[in-house]
Amino acid sequence: MLDVFLTVDTEFWPRRPYVAAGDYLDDFRRDVDGRTPEGDFGLGYQLDRLTAAGLRAVFFVEALCANAVGIEPVREMVQRVRQGGHDVQLHLHTEWLDRMPEPLLPGRAGRHVRHFSEDEQTLLIGNALERLIEAGAGRPAAFRAGNYGANLDTLRALARNRIRFDTSYNPAYLDSACDMPREGLLLQPEPWLGVVEFPITFVRVFTGRRRPLQLTACSSGEIEQALWQAWRRGWGSVVLVWHSFELIRGRNVPPFRARLDRIALGRFERLCRFLQRHRDKFRTTTFAEPLATECLGNSQALPLRARAADTLVRWVEQLTRRMSRQ
Repeated sequence: MLDVFLTVDTEFWPRRPYVAAGDYLDDFRRDVDGRTPEGDFGLGYQLDRLTAAGLRAVFFVEALCANAVGIEPVREMVQRVRQGGHDVQLHLHTEWLDRMPEPLLPGRAGRHVRHFSEDEQTLLIGNALERLIEAGAGRPAAFRAGNYGANLDTLRALARNRIRFDTSYNPAYLDSACDMPREGLLLQPEPWLGVVEFPITFVRVFTGRRRPLQLTACSSGEIEQALWQAWRRGWGSVVLVWHSFELIRGRNVPPFRARLDRIALGRFERLCRFLQRHRDKFRTTTFAEPLATECLGNSQALPLRARAADTLVRWVEQLTRRMSRQ
C-alpha cells in the first residue's frame, strides 16, 4: 500500500481594502467557497466529492488572518472540514501582517515566513497555532508555509512550537520561494531539525523541469503515472497539493470574479475516481493518524518521471485554457 496525502491549502486573499467587519466575505466566498456563476466549487464541493469517494484529505487552514478579520472565517473553515470527517492542519501566510489593527510584529512585513528570524517565526507560528485551536481544530500536528516560503529557521520554529510534521519543502520551488537547502533532493519523509519533513511530490518532465503533483500543474496522466511509479518502487508516501480555489480561475484579475476551470475540475474528478478504483494499492491518509510515521524510509528513492505523451496533453490543455480567456 502506498500512503497518499491529499493536501489542500485552504485560505482566502484580501483583494480589496477591509474597512468594516464582514468586508472579507466576498473574498471568502470566492476563494474558500469557490463561488462562480456555474455554482460553488470550493471547500464544500471538494469535501463532498472526497467523502463520496471514501477518500481522506488534509486541509491546511490559514489561521493568521484571524488577527486581521476575526476568528469567524477560520472557525467556519475548520468546522466544515471536521464535519466532513477530514483532517485540519496549520497554514500561514505572512501577507496578513500589514493588515492587522494590532500588529504582531510592528513595522515588519514580508511575503514569506522565511523573511523573518527564527524568534519571529516562532512567534508567528505560535500565534497562528493558537488561533487554529481557538477555532476548534484541536492541536495541529503538521504545518505548511504559505507560498512554500520556508527556510531552515522555520523547521526550528516548528520544533519550538511542538509541531511534529512539516510539508513546506517543494522541490519545484527551491530556486524561488522555498529556501531549504540540503545535499540532494528530498523525495521521501525524513527527520530534519526536530521535525519530520514530508516533501511535496514532483515529476520530472522530458524538458528537465520539475512539476509538483498539483491539479493545475500536472495533467491527469502525469499524476496517475507518478502514483503508479511510486507504488511500483515501494515508496512510503506521496504528497499531492491543491487549494480551496484550485477549481476556479479569474480570481486574481479585477474585478476578481471567478469562473469554473473545467480542466482543473476534470482532473480533480478523475483523481477521485482513480484513487477510489485502486484503493487496494493507494491509501489516502492524514497527519492525525499514527501511520504518518510509517511513511519514513526509502531515502534512496529516485525522482519520478512523466511520460512525454502525458506532458504533451498538459500543454494542449494549457493552450486550450489560454485561448478560452480571449
